[in-house]
Amino acid sequence: MVREIQKDIFWVGVKHPELKNFDELYPTLNGTTYNSYIIRGGKKTVLVDTVEEEFAGQFLDNVRRVLPIEELDIVVVNHTEHDHSGVMAALLKINPRLQVVCTRSAENFLKQLLNRSFNADVVAKEKEIDLGGKNLRFFPLPFLHWPDTMMTYLEEQSMLFSGDAFGSHFCCEGLFDDEAGDFSEDFRIYFDSIIRPFKKNVRDALARLKGLDLKMICPTHGPVWRSEIGRAVVLYREWSAEPFQSGKKRVLMLTHSPHGTTRRMGQEVSKALAVKGIETVELPAIDLDEAKFKNELERCDALVVGAATINRDAGPPLWKALALLSTVTPQSKVAAVFGAFGWSGEAVELIEERLKGLQYQLPVAGLKWRFNPTEDDQKACFEFGIKFAEALTS
Repeated sequence: MVREIQKDIFWVGVKHPELKNFDELYPTLNGTTYNSYIIRGGKKTVLVDTVEEEFAGQFLDNVRRVLPIEELDIVVVNHTEHDHSGVMAALLKINPRLQVVCTRSAENFLKQLLNRSFNADVVAKEKEIDLGGKNLRFFPLPFLHWPDTMMTYLEEQSMLFSGDAFGSHFCCEGLFDDEAGDFSEDFRIYFDSIIRPFKKNVRDALARLKGLDLKMICPTHGPVWRSEIGRAVVLYREWSAEPFQSGKKRVLMLTHSPHGTTRRMGQEVSKALAVKGIETVELPAIDLDEAKFKNELERCDALVVGAATINRDAGPPLWKALALLSTVTPQSKVAAVFGAFGWSGEAVELIEERLKGLQYQLPVAGLKWRFNPTEDDQKACFEFGIKFAEALTS
């Protein structure tokens, strides 16, 4: 399928409606698309991004329906992840003179992905290329969501080629947002899965792009925005906004307590934090409200984990919850760990090591006790909470 989306601008991507799980990480409700675009100027012709390697044959056929691959002048690489750059090797084999426009990080990544030399035109800061009657502007936007990311803006048609931003894993018969039906859930899931950990970078990107006339946003996945561009931008602004801060210190306590003992000790920790004027929000790892957990991670000043030991390990619900830490940008990376055990007590140390690996600071040593807590255990938990509060407020 090839479709002219503006005069001399063509969608030459590939649809993948059967996809059930993207990157073996993210479930997809309605498949996905790999969007790629050709821009024909009076002097030069540009290809913006490519597709997943397994669709190389179909993709190259689509390109040839617009022009011979040998006549392409430039390929813009907004992002080097495989679903965007999977056909680069094949393109360069057919047309080795292609100029590759990308950021410095993207150049380095492509060298390692392709293991060959190529003609790179590096975008170090905002840059423009005149195609002949069409002018491209490039905006490096590192860590949205990789260090290599940039966006490309076509001035005359007011089109933004946005890479992963404003995308969604959604495949339908049409191409545009007004042909797709309701894909709002897919749009939100995509943001939460791919973009959410980089909220500050989203805010920075929106600020840099402010003032651009946008008649079309062309992401690399999902429908092309032409009817509800304002809605897409507003949602990104809302979803990336800084979390509300009450001015009072706030701690998120994540607990897994099969026999209630760990949670009981957590109550002593909470009492101590309250004495120091710190709020505690406790969320059980079992049947965790993941959305609330992510929101609190972004809002709270610290994370405290109550981890019972089960068969020489922390329980699966706790590990599942901790896997979500990499899907957000926490308000703060300060943490502490406590927990009860029976015939062994490895969970506290295991969780501490995991948190250290995620660059969390642990200002107080982990605390654990065996079976039912004594009065001394309860006092130790209270003191643990006091020490942590003092470290957090110092």
